[in-house]
Amino acid sequence: MTPSNQIPLPPLEFRSLVCGPNMIDSFEEVGRWLVAFLDHEGMLKPGSDLLDVGCGCGRLARYLTESPIQSYRGFDRHAGMVQWCVDEIQSRDPRFAFEFFNLRSVYDAWDNQGGKIDTENFTFPYAAGAFDSCLLASVFTHMPPKEVRQYLRELGRVIRPGGKVVLSIFFSPDGTVQTLDEGVNVFHNPEEFAADLASSPFTYRRVGHRYVPGAGFQPDDSPPPLSSGYTHDWHVLTKR
Repeated sequence: MTPSNQIPLPPLEFRSLVCGPNMIDSFEEVGRWLVAFLDHEGMLKPGSDLLDVGCGCGRLARYLTESPIQSYRGFDRHAGMVQWCVDEIQSRDPRFAFEFFNLRSVYDAWDNQGGKIDTENFTFPYAAGAFDSCLLASVFTHMPPKEVRQYLRELGRVIRPGGKVVLSIFFSPDGTVQTLDEGVNVFHNPEEFAADLASSPFTYRRVGHRYVPGAGFQPDDSPPPLSSGYTHDWHVLTKR
């Protein structure tokens, strides 16, 4: 196992794209919080295989090097971030593997990565039942509903029975699908998203916004109020 303090911080440019230009200082805190969240959900057990969708520049992975998981697989559409993770994390721990897929995304308005693969029809290149756990932190917040539905289908295929998925999404306060900030941030209709989850092979519960700046991990399973603005709504899915 590699201590996280032996892994350098990614370039400022990468941290800014992952956290947002006004939240760069939260990069490490959010990474630790995500690990605490997954551990609280029993998703980091010895021998488990974890998938990190939208792994970015290793905000989660850098703190999983000290965990007892069997394997970690992360993928992202930003070639530079993936290569940084290969050089700085994968090279230090053979349990970790990072992959680049040239996916189209609304996020191109900010990171200029382009993309040739149609995300709406993207098939994860992993075998059925390959993973016990999966994280999608601020992924659906940048995907229109049709792309989200495709990812839910793929998650239903690659997650083992009893496995869990943790994800976040933005909900629109007026119930319509909205885009802000050059179309980069996507706000979803909560009822439509609930219907998509209900038709998936997962049971699910909404756990609200668990990240509190300065306070970190806040376990709270009480039903949260409908979000607005840029509040992440977190969900835990369990494969039937």
